[in-house]
Amino acid sequence: MNKEIVEQICIDLGVNQKELSEIMRVSQNTMSSWKNEKHKIPNWTLKMFELLRIQRKCFEYKNTIEKIQDLGIIANLN
Repeated sequence: MNKEIVEQICIDLGVNQKELSEIMRVSQNTMSSWKNEKHKIPNWTLKMFELLRIQRKCFEYKNTIEKIQDLGIIANLN
């Protein structure tokens, strides 16, 4: 289960496991131990993964709105 969680968050964020460990400010060994199920992924980490997903979606929505504005389809919302 942990392996799938770590792999999926990497896919969702478009990063590799090393980059994810840097984002989370944990060692690569810690990330590997979670992925390889040597240790359970802590609840704070699961919550942080979800916040990172939300942040990524907000960034994508912002970029989409800016592209639409550039096309003149909607007025600038600033």
